[in-house]
Amino acid sequence: MLVGYLGAGLIAKAFAPRVGLGTLVTAALLLDIVFWLFVVLHIEDASVPGDFAARHMLAFDFPWTHSLLGALFLSAGAAFVWAWSGGEGRYVSAATAVIAATVLSHWAIDFLTHSAELTIWGPGAPSVGLDIGPTAALVVDLVLGGLGLALYLRRSRAPTGRRLVIAAMMLVAALLGVYGAHNTVPPASTMTLAFGSLLVLFACVVVAAVADRER
Repeated sequence: MLVGYLGAGLIAKAFAPRVGLGTLVTAALLLDIVFWLFVVLHIEDASVPGDFAARHMLAFDFPWTHSLLGALFLSAGAAFVWAWSGGEGRYVSAATAVIAATVLSHWAIDFLTHSAELTIWGPGAPSVGLDIGPTAALVVDLVLGGLGLALYLRRSRAPTGRRLVIAAMMLVAALLGVYGAHNTVPPASTMTLAFGSLLVLFACVVVAAVADRER
């Protein structure tokens, strides 16, 4: 769902143009950034289910980062940190609301695409997830990414070269999504997947921040 999350960040940019794109992309990816860090720390986990060859989807045990309560906490935390570190100097503003909503959009997307593995408040809590299926999930992913890119290209005043960089990033993310939806080879190990995922997420944040810089 990488391109869908990135699309949410680009859509957010249309509603909060003064907020840096790097900040908004970080917000859109925050749940996964913390999740993969938790995997490295053995707090949460990802595993290969028996039906991986047919569904091409991993199974996740993430009762903290991807619980509804955890997502709300990270949403509020991201908005607070942005306001505290500079932002607009206000803890309650349209920009902080957009940042919080962008973080929470990640949970909403996962609610559509994951099976019932998103807990409400933590370990042992009821779990939810619509599990719309791999094909429908890919469609949602690509539509969100395409919509976000279209809005960004239409409203951004960045030089053409930088907009092309964002478009290239979205294309690569879309190709990764298509590959993932058809890949039948499981990852070599959870740790390899965790570090690889963190590298990709970090690269997306850096590309977005650099492409959106004022100079």
